[in-house]
Amino acid sequence: MYIVAAMVKDAHQARGLIRALADAAFEREEIDMSGGPVSGLMACGVPEGEAHVLAEGIRRGGAVVAVRADDEMEAEQAALLMNRHGAVDVEACSTGWRSQGWSGRITAPEDRIRIERYAYVFGDYPEGAGRIYRDPRTVASPSIDTPGAEPGGPYHGPERRRMDKPYVGINRRAV
Repeated sequence: MYIVAAMVKDAHQARGLIRALADAAFEREEIDMSGGPVSGLMACGVPEGEAHVLAEGIRRGGAVVAVRADDEMEAEQAALLMNRHGAVDVEACSTGWRSQGWSGRITAPEDRIRIERYAYVFGDYPEGAGRIYRDPRTVASPSIDTPGAEPGGPYHGPERRRMDKPYVGINRRAV
């Protein structure tokens, strides 16, 4: 399994990218618009240095879209779609932000640089493709710790409850 992630300049571009990925037959459940912290990005397989750059991009008003791909061909297709829908070059962003005084890491709020005007929030950076990372969460299967389960086999935990009608009102939390 692979994770393909891209940074775009704003939430509007992120929504367009998400629609394009869904139109290209990527499952909606496998697409995520991340606003999470550095640790969440790293848990998906993003290296620490790049996770800090992506988190800084989010702080500056950008958005990160990630999708899970089953194989290399699917991952390359997602990266290409991300390029066509506004992904920016992460390395160029990092270089630009460092020239503005960013240290390269998300730190305590008092150490962060001040951004005075909206025009300087994200900046104008060259296009880039989505970046492909191996998903470390697919290496170990939860069935390893399940008695009687085959190691590396599918998860045999509790299933989600399914209903044949939508949840309404108070029933949303009761079920």
